Amino acid sequence: MILAIESSGPVGGAALVEGDAVVVERQVEAPRGRGVALVSLVAELLDSVKTLDRVVIGIGPGSYNGIRGALALGWGIAAARGVPLVGISSLLGYPETSYAAAGDARRGQYYWARVENGQFFQEPMLFEETEFRALVAEAAEGPIFVPAPITGVAGIARPPSASILATRSASSALHGPVPEPLYLKPAFINLPGKKNS
Repeated sequence: MILAIESSGPVGGAALVEGDAVVVERQVEAPRGRGVALVSLVAELLDSVKTLDRVVIGIGPGSYNGIRGALALGWGIAAARGVPLVGISSLLGYPETSYAAAGDARRGQYYWARVENGQFFQEPMLFEETEFRALVAEAAEGPIFVPAPITGVAGIARPPSASILATRSASSALHGPVPEPLYLKPAFINLPGKKNS
């Protein structure tokens, strides 16, 4: 039994997966209070299972706070249950086997990746807007998944699926260090009383 948690975008979610079967998958849409909603959802899912074999977390790229919150939650559960914790890029959480995935990284930058056969063909990278728009134009023939709409991009706005992350994590190493968030740039923090440009 695998518990998967994904919280890299405006919609978070969690799933229980056993073998190839999705036992349950639910999403929470609470951009400002997603952490609390996600903890409640995960607690509800864990109440329905007796054993757990692994915890899988979507490590981004995406929301700095969402990724850190999901990792902390997953780490606590894995440590308490004595099971492996596995991190996998949230951009691998779409059902198709070949697609592009993109997102608004703010401040005039966008992230972009290409997936072929369920694995990265082009690893997630940051691009300035002009380069990003060129990549979108080149990939117009295939689906482009985005966690939230991007102006001028005919992408399919859909959050990554926790159950798909669980399934795609099957080939991941079960033992190793705690997964690291997949941040493509440092967090932008507004300090109290200061205006950042």
